[in-house]
Amino acid sequence: MSFKGQIQASLGWNWDDGAVDNDRLDYAQWLLDGNGDGQAEAVWHDKEQTLLSGASTTLDLTALTRTVLGDTNTVTFLKVKAVLIVSRNTSVGELLVGDAASDQWAEPFGADGDRVVVPTDSPMLLSNRKTGWTVDASNKNLKLAASGGNVDYSIAVIGTIT
Repeated sequence: MSFKGQIQASLGWNWDDGAVDNDRLDYAQWLLDGNGDGQAEAVWHDKEQTLLSGASTTLDLTALTRTVLGDTNTVTFLKVKAVLIVSRNTSVGELLVGDAASDQWAEPFGADGDRVVVPTDSPMLLSNRKTGWTVDASNKNLKLAASGGNVDYSIAVIGTIT
């Protein structure tokens, strides 16, 4: 078995106020198979999920299940190299990410209790491609909560498992 993942982000613009600024900023790096710097071994994803307004779910990054070709597998991350969350709502509802009640996975947010808001119709990409963020028994829970309306979202996590 081999694994290969990519972290990619792009922001482009065309600004014309007499002078034209037509450019873009791109980032794209591959994560090759392995558990070292700049490497990853596994992905977990959950597409087209819905959280009702005021509801939440907590993802245990040490016990994420997924079904591939009829087989259910559990992914136990030791390091997370990237997380992409996409809010697919077009009018209301924000996704609050972080601030789990216990064993909060807080490294990318700064400290326990911190969280990030993913606004309507927006993505959030967090990446630590080289070393990754640690996941262990006391740093493992990622909370997702809907605020101000139902939230339709998709999430993908890439990291190491050995």
